Amino acid sequence: MAKHSTVLLLLVAFFSVRADSRLVVSENGRFFYDEGRPVVLFGGGLWTVIPDVTVDVEEHNSWLERWGANANRATLFAFFNSVADGEGLAPWERTGPGTANDGGLKFDLGKPGERFWQRVHDYLQSCERHGIYTLLQIFDEPFTEAGKERWKNNPFNPENHVNPIPGLPGGKGSGEEAFYDPENRELMAIQDALVRRLLDETAIRHGNAIYEIGNEINMDSMTPKAESWQKHWIRFFKAYEEEKGVSLLLSNDTRKDLFVAAEGGFDVVNHHGFLRCPIEGSQHRELAQCIFKGIEDDFGRFHRPILNSRPCSDPDRTNYRDIVSEETGRRLYWSYFVGGGHIIGFRTTDESLMGGEAAERIIQNLRRFIDSTRYWEMEPRADLVEGDALCLSCPGKQYVLYFPSGGKATVDLKQPKVIFNLRWYNPRAGVFQEPERVSGEETVTFAAPDENDWALLLEAANSN
Repeated sequence: MAKHSTVLLLLVAFFSVRADSRLVVSENGRFFYDEGRPVVLFGGGLWTVIPDVTVDVEEHNSWLERWGANANRATLFAFFNSVADGEGLAPWERTGPGTANDGGLKFDLGKPGERFWQRVHDYLQSCERHGIYTLLQIFDEPFTEAGKERWKNNPFNPENHVNPIPGLPGGKGSGEEAFYDPENRELMAIQDALVRRLLDETAIRHGNAIYEIGNEINMDSMTPKAESWQKHWIRFFKAYEEEKGVSLLLSNDTRKDLFVAAEGGFDVVNHHGFLRCPIEGSQHRELAQCIFKGIEDDFGRFHRPILNSRPCSDPDRTNYRDIVSEETGRRLYWSYFVGGGHIIGFRTTDESLMGGEAAERIIQNLRRFIDSTRYWEMEPRADLVEGDALCLSCPGKQYVLYFPSGGKATVDLKQPKVIFNLRWYNPRAGVFQEPERVSGEETVTFAAPDENDWALLLEAANSN
């Protein structure tokens, strides 16, 4: 891999995660802190990095660190059995007797797979060394759906385990409705044991994870017990916090109505399931404005950090319906930052970790800009700007303007007698232009250098 630039080394030093790190929500509710250091999350690596032991976690995390990424969305064990040569791990031992649908021994869901749990520990320990925070997905909704590699090979399918669990269907249809049933005591005892072991391995030994209880639970279907199943986990996490004296960050990516039904139990809003902005085919300016407004509306309602974990945030992906180009992807990432949000994307098992560098270039150049701001003191301020730009601001001190497609914007600086330093930033090249100064006006109109996307950083000359 290429050597780190001086800028990236500084970024790594600033955003590194110590072994005693503990990610918490900032006072303004938008960002995070880790032992007093502000954190904004942008990144995305391999989704199946934990179960796929053909992946070197050090190489994986070094790759993310090289580009200035500090986050990854990782599933606990989804599609472990699609890894080549049987090198996928699951949380339980395959003891038999009998053969599962994928040709291996049946699982004993009461016997933890210690090789898997060591892998979890090794991954998060490596993340600490490389400054990576993890959106850790526990259960996977597509894994319970019908499909060639889904419910048919799920360890909870009764054809794949030796445990007496009533109510779960066999075959290759769907196990979704039966799986999300908090009234099935035998089933929930095993699910509870899995989550407790996960928290023991991660929340106690590490502090660099946001827990995502499930992937798309009830987003693509109408599972009737999804709401009560979700609330079970909120109670479970709260009880664990009280028992162990730790603070946990819990997220989800369900439909908005399910999130609203349990909003008091979630610390982080995941836009995976309910950002209503058409990604595919959108004009850049309209997409950026839609994202900015979506974040504004949801933060106003929930007052929690907002992140996007949709796979469309990976411009190198080739097998997804709302795949974006690097040009669109850049607007996606920048609009989330200026809107006061975060993106934790991911790559799928169908492509190599380093199959492209579009997302990494976006993150690298965005991170360079982020490091030049005091974002943790700012908030989105649409009311301060008229025209073609989005605005993140601490009024009178610092303003970030993002022009998704060039154009002009008039800004209310609130300080007519204050001198401001002005620097245009090229998001495509990751460089600032020569600084300028502006002063003496309460409102100032700025015109982007051309029709591409541009960022503008305004700072009061006497601002610390």
